[in-house]
Amino acid sequence: MAGPASAHPHVAALRDRLGRPLVLLEVLLERRPTGIELRHFRDADRPDGELVSRTPEALGALAESTENGAFRPNRSAPTLRSGWRCPISTETDLHEALEQLYPGALADWQAWETGSARPTPFRDFVGRQTGMYRSTQAITDGEADAVARAGCDSSLCLRRRCWSTPGMGPAPRPESDAEVLAIPCLEPCALVLDLARWRVKDVESRPVRLELTTGELESLERALRNTLDQPPEDLREGSTRHPGNPRRLGLLLERFREVGTGIEDLPRNKGT
Repeated sequence: MAGPASAHPHVAALRDRLGRPLVLLEVLLERRPTGIELRHFRDADRPDGELVSRTPEALGALAESTENGAFRPNRSAPTLRSGWRCPISTETDLHEALEQLYPGALADWQAWETGSARPTPFRDFVGRQTGMYRSTQAITDGEADAVARAGCDSSLCLRRRCWSTPGMGPAPRPESDAEVLAIPCLEPCALVLDLARWRVKDVESRPVRLELTTGELESLERALRNTLDQPPEDLREGSTRHPGNPRRLGLLLERFREVGTGIEDLPRNKGT
């Protein structure tokens, strides 16, 4: 799969790293006698005969939904289906396969590795929004921090946040190692932007005051955590209008942290 002049330099850089099996987000890449094979990392030890063979072009449809059939609005979420394998024989096919699974991820990885990546701070990103997202410019600094923590939690996205908010620097520099490629996130995604828009709109609504005991707060926090750890099939990740949206639940947990009533093991983004 080598070539003196690659049409895809980021794919060539990946190929050069494949002296041993390598994981990119949830995909295991491994050299085989006939080329390279892709499969879900959870299927690393499964016999080939137990896995459905997929073409590079077919991986896009596979990546659109979870095991339960729910739509995946974020391709970098830790919800990629398993049970497949994809034999690769050319560099072009490898590029196609990874673009179907994780659009732009490999180019972002190489840009970060070579020092050419330029993350966009949250304020700069929302500052250029127009139309219905112009309202995100009104978000407070504290709310922007909470949106980043809730929206970029590692339970929802496997990329590493490399952009900053007013109160938080970027996550620690994502360093790839011999077995795992760290994929950076260089600017807020559409899901985080929509969460910020929802937050600005929600804080304008009339607050409802509710008195709870400490025990009741602990129970509510635990219920939220359990929902995020084991989301129901109808959980709508792509719609902040849905009350069960996981990023909205994460924002509610952030409110508990603000008042100092949380249990110790609330979910935390590994980069905050």
